[in-house]
Amino acid sequence: MRPAEFLNKLIHRSPLQAASAVFRFARGYVISCLNFERRALVSVRGGLRIVRRDGTISVGDMTDLWPGVKLSCQGRGGVDRARIRIGRNCSIGDRTEIHAGRLIDIGHGSIIAWDCVIMDRDYHSTDNGPELVRPVTIGNGVWIGCRAIILKGVTIGEGAVVAAGAVVTKDVSPFTLVAGNPARAVKRVAGWRKGRPSLTISRKT
Repeated sequence: MRPAEFLNKLIHRSPLQAASAVFRFARGYVISCLNFERRALVSVRGGLRIVRRDGTISVGDMTDLWPGVKLSCQGRGGVDRARIRIGRNCSIGDRTEIHAGRLIDIGHGSIIAWDCVIMDRDYHSTDNGPELVRPVTIGNGVWIGCRAIILKGVTIGEGAVVAAGAVVTKDVSPFTLVAGNPARAVKRVAGWRKGRPSLTISRKT
């Protein structure tokens, strides 16, 4: 959905619903001005925790951030800056946490359910060596079920589905359903976003 389409929909809502939506987006716009790389029409539905040091965060228009979402973007100084990029028309569910030490890139039209964790880092080392940080890429139109965990170095292809509670440690092919700990391919999916082309826009980086 584009901003013009959203404004058109407001006309057909009750005054209370319209006022609530306007408040969410106005709040999100102010937050984007203060904390994000660029201004955006973002819906912020409740408390939003932002931890940012030596990094940048960008969130696309018409993305929904539900209560309790945490965006932690902490680089290691100098040129080694961190970045979180979230595309347009996404939904980030309640209490989901995104922790970036280098790059977490989420494509357009993706839905991430509640209590998920996405990390490109460990925050520690098991052998007292340097912390390992590897970028995470999530394609367009991906659906991640509740309480799933996405670990460092993973790429999830366009249209893929991650089942609830899955722990993803390896790449996921496009249009594939994965489940379990560690997550394994279960079957191909035709595309859960089929029929909604505005949410599967090819992303140019």
